[in-house]
Amino acid sequence: MLALVLALPGLGLPGVAAIRLWQRRAPPSGMYAGAHSEMALLPGPAQTPEPVDRVFEWLQSQVSVQPVADLIRAADPRIQRWGVGLLARRGDGPAVELLREALQSPDRDTQIAASGALQQIEERLSHAITRAQEQLRLEPESPECRMALGDACLAYQASGLLDAAMARHWLGEAETAYRAARARRPEWPAPARALARVLLALGRVEEAEALALEARAAAPSTEADLLVSEVLFRRGRWPELAALSREAVDAGRADELLRWWAGEPV
Repeated sequence: MLALVLALPGLGLPGVAAIRLWQRRAPPSGMYAGAHSEMALLPGPAQTPEPVDRVFEWLQSQVSVQPVADLIRAADPRIQRWGVGLLARRGDGPAVELLREALQSPDRDTQIAASGALQQIEERLSHAITRAQEQLRLEPESPECRMALGDACLAYQASGLLDAAMARHWLGEAETAYRAARARRPEWPAPARALARVLLALGRVEEAEALALEARAAAPSTEADLLVSEVLFRRGRWPELAALSREAVDAGRADELLRWWAGEPV
């Protein structure tokens, strides 16, 4: 695997560093086979292999942005520009924050690369919304299409690219889409979880808690546990947070954060 990463254009040593970090964070059962169910439809052994680009994007989503932050803050402009390229591929809130930091680089080429990367991320996110809207027009009764539109709107808001007014607008669009998905398929827990996250971002904590608890009861998972734990943290209900974390640990679905709240060694 390391030999493959070293041979890939644009990865090299940062890619190796990412894999080393991932290996410390992930279970030892193997990235590709052991994590198949969590890899957003990446293939298992019986399926056609995915393009290297998609595997790389999944890998980046599993590791901390910190190794790339170190590249952006390096003294060598060439290393900074390398980091900018990696952040452009990542495209989430922490990546956008670091790209804005790179705009202040004394190296003009790094500034230009960072500006171009921010534009590329925004175009990618806005195109995702457009594609979701077009698909919804083709399948107006599909809860999956409503869910996809909500996800695209929420990703745009979470990117950190928008001012407060526009961020709130896209949160509202996501809320509308998730509510519509939920109305069309009430037994599906995913829209309830997603809607709870939107309501939490909007500061409607009580509504978010009710939905998060409902989603967790319908389909217990680490994601649902983390969502409820976030609500409890926001409300300062520490004994309940500890109890929920202990329950997740006992059920075998706790991540490092939940284990920490449960008082387990991590």
